[in-house]
Amino acid sequence: MPFEEVARQVVEEFTGQPVSSIRRFKTGLAHYVYDVRCEDGHAIVARLAQPGHENSLAGGVFWSERLRPLGVPLPELLGYDLTRRKFECGYMLLERLPGRDLGLVYPGLTVDQKHTLAREIARIQGIVNTLPLGPGYGYATGYDAALKTSWTEVVYGELGKHCDHIRQAGVFSPEVVDRIERTLSRFDGYFQGIAPVPFLDDTTTKNVLIANGKLSGIVDVDAVCFGDHLFVVGLTNMALLSAGYATDYIEFWCEELNLDETKRRVLRVYTALFCVIFMGEIGQRFNRDEPIAADPVLVERYKTILDNLLTGLD
Repeated sequence: MPFEEVARQVVEEFTGQPVSSIRRFKTGLAHYVYDVRCEDGHAIVARLAQPGHENSLAGGVFWSERLRPLGVPLPELLGYDLTRRKFECGYMLLERLPGRDLGLVYPGLTVDQKHTLAREIARIQGIVNTLPLGPGYGYATGYDAALKTSWTEVVYGELGKHCDHIRQAGVFSPEVVDRIERTLSRFDGYFQGIAPVPFLDDTTTKNVLIANGKLSGIVDVDAVCFGDHLFVVGLTNMALLSAGYATDYIEFWCEELNLDETKRRVLRVYTALFCVIFMGEIGQRFNRDEPIAADPVLVERYKTILDNLLTGLD
């Protein structure tokens, strides 16, 4: 399907103006997302779902209407149609917030800017945490979603999605899966005690927009996760380690959460889990034009990261 052409048609119909430029964002794994500029100066983000995957965009509509009134800085929802009656795919149109993904600007942020950002993200997550508990655990496009019965299922389920990828790609030894499974099993009691508290699961080095060193907003919220809010801290930690960046931002975030020693150990476990998940992504295409390459430097970095994280835990 010519997604770019569909995005152009949708925006031109919505604005009544010709499109002057259109560029696909490269970071998305699920949808086709475009930065669209019109001749009259309108800047719009067009998010297009692959046919049959409109449910996630429906989640984006649901959570936008739920979270923006609470002060969560999501972009304004300008319009949407998930029916595919007029166009070949469901779509959402959103305001184009200024700024770039955190991961693209992180090396240029000062320590004070990272500290301020950590405080703001912790505050926003705190707002989301005040929503009603979920009817189950895991990623939900709404409160009527089919969910897991325990947080343990979510944690092991995330690993399970990538076990076959690791074995098929042959880049990493299958032993990495065995190591993280052994480590996770030591924390089963902790996982079983987690309540289905809502949190934003992808406020990482992606989807957190930074303009002039400050938070501009949060994008691509199609789902909220019900479970342990430390999960997203672990994912962000791994994203920074993967890029070779300093992790002082994570320490500032942990300070805002006032983590005790047990939760800091859990954070290490989650980071190690995401390290193995990142390993499983190598060689996979998702909706990219080419599969993620097995860069030898990155492969060795992941091995070192995992060893460092699991030292004293496995």
